[in-house]
Amino acid sequence: MEGSIQKRSFIEGKRFAVLGFLLLLIMPFMMGTYYQSIMILILFYAFCATAWNVVCGLVGELSLGHSLFLGLGAYISTILLRDLSLTPWIGMLIGAAVTCAVGVLIGYPCFRLSGPYFALTTIALTNLVKIWVENNEYFFGIDVKGSMGLLLEQTGNQPIAFEFGSKLTYYYIMFVFLVIALFIMHKVKSSKMGYYLTAIKTSPEAAEAMGIPIRRYKLMAMAVSCALMAVGGTFYAQYYRYVGPTRIFGEDLAIQIAMIALVGGSGKTFGPLIGAVILVPVTELLSKQFGGVLPGLHLFVYGIVMIFVVFFMPKGIYDIVTGFFKRLESRIFHPSVKGAGGDS
Repeated sequence: MEGSIQKRSFIEGKRFAVLGFLLLLIMPFMMGTYYQSIMILILFYAFCATAWNVVCGLVGELSLGHSLFLGLGAYISTILLRDLSLTPWIGMLIGAAVTCAVGVLIGYPCFRLSGPYFALTTIALTNLVKIWVENNEYFFGIDVKGSMGLLLEQTGNQPIAFEFGSKLTYYYIMFVFLVIALFIMHKVKSSKMGYYLTAIKTSPEAAEAMGIPIRRYKLMAMAVSCALMAVGGTFYAQYYRYVGPTRIFGEDLAIQIAMIALVGGSGKTFGPLIGAVILVPVTELLSKQFGGVLPGLHLFVYGIVMIFVVFFMPKGIYDIVTGFFKRLESRIFHPSVKGAGGDS
């Protein structure tokens, strides 16, 4: 009996996930270009928050500087395209490899810290890079244009150069990226690495006593997270055709990514997607309506939502949202269950 209930719950969960992804596949065709842009942003932020979630959600450390790795991926792929005419599809992989190495080098000393010290260190490192790039034309001998940033020429519809004439193409590329990121997150969580990371997050002392190499697994999670962030950075650069240090390395972008994951459900596979679906449209629409009068309104909204979640839903809204849809699915696919229970 218990096995059949668990099997039914699993099937219902799959139905919920399939329905959600079908909606994401179909909805852009029903929208104009502005709302397609918002949908692209939803997927982009969900992707970045999922990358953040791999290390921060599973390990339990709060990084407020993950935009550093997003920016590295964006700059590396853009510079390779500009200077070597290397397609961003390959530049993306090179950027991911380099950013992965940088993330491990940063993580090795930083993972000695924890709590607010780790968070403050990540902010400091990101701001250090941002200030350096803003005030220097060259970064280790590479022309990064300083605060002006790198502007990519509009050349039309050239898939090899990651440039497309339709927003729908960008949308479905980002959709595929997100599916891959969610798959990686799921695989990490359900693997031995995921169990070790959960043990480390729950009690580092107990994990160490069990013989788990804590730093090694933290660095492995960091490597995966940074590689994914670099891929997101390449998409960002090619979609906007511009990379500037103030935005891409900015703490506001890093905080947005972290807040989306935390509000949706830190450590949950689909938590970042739920957080992005709820937060991104609201903040984008508010920015459009009131951005000229109230600059930074989107960050204010993020702050209010975060305060509410911390006090009333400390584990995020994932369980509430999924619980609602599971009850809805039960009523649709098993309408007689409630009645049967009442008669017994």
